[in-house]
Amino acid sequence: MSQKSERPVQAAHWDDLVEEFAFSPAERAEIDRGAAEMVSVVRAHRLAEVRKRQHTTQVQVAEAMGVTQARVSRIENGELERSEVETLAAYVRALGGKLKIVAEFGDEQYVLG
Repeated sequence: MSQKSERPVQAAHWDDLVEEFAFSPAERAEIDRGAAEMVSVVRAHRLAEVRKRQHTTQVQVAEAMGVTQARVSRIENGELERSEVETLAAYVRALGGKLKIVAEFGDEQYVLG
């Protein structure tokens, strides 16, 4: 039997990849926008996960918020950049929670709302 020796996967630091691939400033900006969009989608899906754990439907959340079910669906699908803070606060209140806004600066955190 032949044993294949496998090299461990090495992680690369983002700055090293940027340098290695020589991304232009425009490409870096596009990558940053894509990353920010992915973060929004992940955060939105977390809201949907909370709703589902509470056995609450989108219709119930919509009624509690005073919006349509379609709006709740858009929020849960990452269209957060189009949402105002009050809309997100209403969503969280509909699930019995309270929205906190935290600004992070390195190791420091400031609760803004």
